[in-house]
Amino acid sequence: MDRIQTATCLDEWFVPEDGFSIEDYAAQAFGAYHDPDQLKEVVWRFKPEATERASEFQFHPKQTLKYQADGSLIVRFSAAGWLETSWFLYAWGDAVEVMEPIELKEFVEGHQRSDFPSLP
Repeated sequence: MDRIQTATCLDEWFVPEDGFSIEDYAAQAFGAYHDPDQLKEVVWRFKPEATERASEFQFHPKQTLKYQADGSLIVRFSAAGWLETSWFLYAWGDAVEVMEPIELKEFVEGHQRSDFPSLP
């Protein structure tokens, strides 16, 4: 969007499908990226030292939070957009672990860092 230089308004329109919700459609992505092949349940585990800060974030409009006995925090939601997700997760360093989906876990593997203060 930041590279759009001009726009043209067309005299075209459409009728959305019955039951279509822009909120539900937008919630299928983490950020702006939509990829039906990546739409899966996402599960992150924040270490105890990151739990308080992570609990203040709305990572996704349909997220659920579950505090664990060890002080960690599990965040769950369904979304696609693993590249954008990985950019976001990088800022948390090694204070967050991707538990699911396995494809996202493998995508970020080896990119977590512990050598800088990582809580946004």
